[in-house]
Amino acid sequence: MQKKIAFLCVFVMAYTLYFIHLPPWWDGTTTAVTALDTVKNNINLYVDFFGKPPFIFLSLGTLFKIFGYSPEMIHVFMIVFSITGIIFTYKAGEILGGKEIAYGASFLLAFSPLFIAQSVNLNFDLPSMALLMGVYYFNLKKNYVFLAISGTMLVMTKEIGILFMAALLLSTIINYTAEKKSNKNKYKLRTALAAQLIPVIIFVGWAYGNYTRKGWFLFPRDSPIMKFDSIFNENLIMRSEQLLVINYNWILTILIICSLLIWSYRYRHRQHESFDREKIKMLLPLILFSLLFFITVAPIRDFNLPRYVIVLYPAFYLASAWAISVLSGKNRKLFAIIIVFMALLFAAQSAYSVYSPYVFLDPATQKIYGENPSLTLDGSGVMEINLKYVDYVKADIELIGFINTTEPSAPLLLNRFNHYGIFGAANKGIDIGYGQKSHRGYKELGDFYRSPDTISYPAILVIENFDMFDLEKLYNMYNITLLKQIRVNGVGADVYQIDKN
Repeated sequence: MQKKIAFLCVFVMAYTLYFIHLPPWWDGTTTAVTALDTVKNNINLYVDFFGKPPFIFLSLGTLFKIFGYSPEMIHVFMIVFSITGIIFTYKAGEILGGKEIAYGASFLLAFSPLFIAQSVNLNFDLPSMALLMGVYYFNLKKNYVFLAISGTMLVMTKEIGILFMAALLLSTIINYTAEKKSNKNKYKLRTALAAQLIPVIIFVGWAYGNYTRKGWFLFPRDSPIMKFDSIFNENLIMRSEQLLVINYNWILTILIICSLLIWSYRYRHRQHESFDREKIKMLLPLILFSLLFFITVAPIRDFNLPRYVIVLYPAFYLASAWAISVLSGKNRKLFAIIIVFMALLFAAQSAYSVYSPYVFLDPATQKIYGENPSLTLDGSGVMEINLKYVDYVKADIELIGFINTTEPSAPLLLNRFNHYGIFGAANKGIDIGYGQKSHRGYKELGDFYRSPDTISYPAILVIENFDMFDLEKLYNMYNITLLKQIRVNGVGADVYQIDKN
């Protein structure tokens, strides 16, 4: 079994090396710039520790400080989390269902198209997934020192981590109430709760600092459950599709449903099936976390990128491996054949999507996207599944070079993205980026329509070529001159100078 896990680690390293020079997507660029800012000589607590959980910024920024910035360093950073997620998924599966379930789940995770796409990008979601499985494994092993450490790293990586810690606390309390109240069990409960509460207390302290410095506890958007809105909305459907349907996951969902029906039939008729209470206790944190995710996070409006559900992927693939084991009648050869078949399907989808943007080998994914792209795989969600987004980033590199030749005093405006931290890229020597660093404040495109008198003229306007819907309106309001049209393989941006009519 160790050879199989070693193979998966080599597989992850192989495609990471293949994409080693691939720069991160826009969100990843913002993260890289913020990481550099975090380890500057004079640390600003207001900027560096609040707003977003700081673990990724601090750890990646430290690597930049030691080794210098490079896309290669970003990939090395992410590969650690990719391999960690695979290993802890295997180890947790080994405890829950044996080695067969363990390697089945870890193979499905390692070959998952979304996992591969996120492994070669810079994001918070894959590290959150890896750390979550680490916390879960240490909880199963009752290694509370490492649980507290990994739990702190989890909640300081992304806000979603506090939901898993809440699920872990709740499951510990539920499991304890079902046990006999002996002094030994009371001691175990106190030890477990102490380890689980440490990350929670740290997170609460950070959230309070957020409130005093930024004006919000977690992030400046609300879950429907906090506003007493219905959680059964189109966003909940979208998240379900992203977890259960896209990229051939619908095959595994069908297998899980079929296996549950078979298991319940056998259990009802006592056909060698028993109700393992210990396994349910062990699974309870994952079950509660999934419920909390779909109640509090999934229905949030504009929370639309597929990568956000990757924290649920290990649990989904553990369930899938169990389902395949049930349907194969615990025949090891048949089990291995099904796992390999799914891994090959996943690999084909990943390879196909690299060179075919917006087109998916999986017919279910293609149908979902074709019917309502804004609901399911909008914007960078598509690009993160299709690695074609590198053309957009290459266009941004060229854009930086041109913007730096324009009039320094002219205000610089974007029409779409609010990631103004990316403007720091050009002045920091980073070979990726989106614009030019300035000491002035920037204006969103809406300011052209709401209050054009607040803009200094002439100004430089950058419009991505996939977002040209408002150009005619601008021509009616301003004197517009095209300065540069930037294209890389058909994608890019147009740079205009605008002045008063």
